[in-house]
Amino acid sequence: MPTQLRAFLLVGGIAALGLVGGAKIGQVAMAQGADPYQEIDTLAQALHHIESQYIEPIKTGELIFGAIEGMTEVLDKHSVFLDPDELESAQIRTEGVYSGVGIELKNIGGQITIFRVVPGSPADGKIERGETLVAVNGKTVPDLSAASEALRGEEGQTIALTLNGHERTRTVNLTRARIRDQTVRVSPLSNGWALAEISRFQRNTASDFNRGLRKHKPTQGVIIDLRGNGGGLLEEAVGVVNLFADAGLIVRTRGRDDTVLEEHYAQAPAPWKSLKLLLLVDGHSASASEIVAGSLRTLHNARLVGTETYGKWSVQRMYVFESKSAIKLTIAKYEIADEKASEMGKGLTPDSVVDRPNAHTIAIQALRKHLAGDDAALAHVDTLATAQSTSHSNPILLPLPERLTSDPQLKAAWTLALDNH
Repeated sequence: MPTQLRAFLLVGGIAALGLVGGAKIGQVAMAQGADPYQEIDTLAQALHHIESQYIEPIKTGELIFGAIEGMTEVLDKHSVFLDPDELESAQIRTEGVYSGVGIELKNIGGQITIFRVVPGSPADGKIERGETLVAVNGKTVPDLSAASEALRGEEGQTIALTLNGHERTRTVNLTRARIRDQTVRVSPLSNGWALAEISRFQRNTASDFNRGLRKHKPTQGVIIDLRGNGGGLLEEAVGVVNLFADAGLIVRTRGRDDTVLEEHYAQAPAPWKSLKLLLLVDGHSASASEIVAGSLRTLHNARLVGTETYGKWSVQRMYVFESKSAIKLTIAKYEIADEKASEMGKGLTPDSVVDRPNAHTIAIQALRKHLAGDDAALAHVDTLATAQSTSHSNPILLPLPERLTSDPQLKAAWTLALDNH
């Protein structure tokens, strides 16, 4: 039997919750025959001087939060401090239950854009993907933070959203409701195929995916879109793989001193084992997405289409304090059986590399064509291209039938699906 330590580990999102007490830390340190915390006296002295001498009064809690945040800055970039508001938002992303209207926003081209509408939410059927949010209750929302704050509130309250899109401006009144977010949208395609878009791995992602497949009953295969999916709960990623694979290592995590913390193996029954799989990935596909993509490539002969994934081969755990703040701490690295999986810091290379040109790429291609023969000018264009090489393309927010022909990566996957029908 595989070892399965049932801690809720986070791979790109929320994980296990725990309390860390200062007294306990001190006991452990003294038991080891040393006191590595003697420098805390320095911290206490700094705190005293700031509280007593700084030109303006400042709350002790703010200083403590700042000190913890400073400690995490010497760790890896995935280990961070979360204040109470940030922790609450993180828990909502993990559990997927909140009071709201059911829209997910992204900054696309400097505009607050409706990126996703939660099925069954107050916004479902009333707000369209791709519209831009201009104001809430008549007050302009200049950025994502302001928009999120304006949309947040008590269940049962009605709010007015001013939207731009489709050559019109309109106002929609929606009443906040208790929402269980669904991060999986399964849509039927022709020829026995389906498209499953997974935005992140939160509680119930695997069961929602399974439910969507049962509803549409694909007979040939599934295109799983993991582009832009930064990760989430490890156990949900394992659950998704288990829908298709019934044997083999899915993921192993190793902590300090290379100690194995968890091992997860695919187990029968795999209800959709007979389906072919194509997975769309990009530079924002990270952590849990990489586990799913790499494991299904090895265990189910899935084919990856798109661009290289993010390369985040680490696991975080959340430790919550009595103040309702927390630290998200990297506690392990993970391994998958995919022989094509790279070392830490490098992502998975797709089997079919297909770029999705962004505005910069399109402009550079046009410039190269216009400046053909002018070597000096083309050299400047090459410099510009290099500077923009890390820029990711905006998501394509068209209806599915149009995306099948206008989204280069989805089009490539759909062509492969038809070729393998």
